[in-house]
Amino acid sequence: MASSQDRSAIVPKEVSPELFEPLVTVVATLGVLGATSGDIVVAGSQRSLRAGLVALVATIKRAMSHPHGEATTLRRALATAGDAWATVATVTRKWREAVAVVATAWATVEGDAVALREACGLVATTVATTGVTMGHLLAAVDQEGRAKQELLVATRELPLAAELASGTSEVATHRARVVQASEGLQAATEATEKTAVAMVETAEVKERGQRAAMAQGALGRLVAACHGATSFYRHLQHLLEDIEATVATVRGSPEAPEVAQEGLGVPKDLMAAVATAETLWNTSALLAKGHLLEPLRMTRGLLVTLGVPNATVATTVAQRCHDATAAIPGLLARGQQ
Repeated sequence: MASSQDRSAIVPKEVSPELFEPLVTVVATLGVLGATSGDIVVAGSQRSLRAGLVALVATIKRAMSHPHGEATTLRRALATAGDAWATVATVTRKWREAVAVVATAWATVEGDAVALREACGLVATTVATTGVTMGHLLAAVDQEGRAKQELLVATRELPLAAELASGTSEVATHRARVVQASEGLQAATEATEKTAVAMVETAEVKERGQRAAMAQGALGRLVAACHGATSFYRHLQHLLEDIEATVATVRGSPEAPEVAQEGLGVPKDLMAAVATAETLWNTSALLAKGHLLEPLRMTRGLLVTLGVPNATVATTVAQRCHDATAAIPGLLARGQQ
């Protein structure tokens, strides 16, 4: 059996560990977002950041599971005798369709992540330009103080005893002034209370705005990682489209059946392209199933918890992602087999 070093030497030169790192970064960044406390109300169908991220996790999980494409058998089909080119064409088409499903899922995740980033940016911007300040509260308190003083003055301006006894117009005027001053004080007091409540609400909103600004930065990293994952599978999809076109050309050649029967004459470029495609597909599957799906599940647990996040779980997710990155070179060797 070949050693790990021997096997790593036959990994196609077009493949490098860096190609797979966006898949790890996606999970690691979701873990960072899940490790922050609180939630952010955002515009859109998801209504909150955490709800949107939970939906992302569900789509990512489906994409990482490689549905309808558990194994690739193209190289074996190329080595099959008889009328193998028909089989090769079918295997290539089904594989390319499976990859297209995964690529489309990642493109959806990328678009949804962009929407969440923009929604958080809107929250952060809106909060920075609106709200009740201490100046508003001081103005309301000052107005209430003036209203108290006006009531005090109106109350002290008592009519003479003779005027009270005779019920003259001065008495009516005095009573009206007192009533007006009392109503003014009541209105000023209510305004102060409302301003105080609004100021508390503003403080809470500003806190949400600060969280939104911080989340916006992490979401920017998530968008970039999702774009990398989408590009990875789009590249694999285009590679399979080229393989499919080459297979169609060879299959249409009059010599194709005899070439397949003898097991000779398969273009070297075709075999190299197939080896590259299988390495990309198999390694990404090994990375996901062996290293990323479990921390992704743990990340979902963090996201659905509205209280203080479990620091131990958050640390475990970060460590698992670090280990996943370190494991990629070894997975590449296995993925090529």
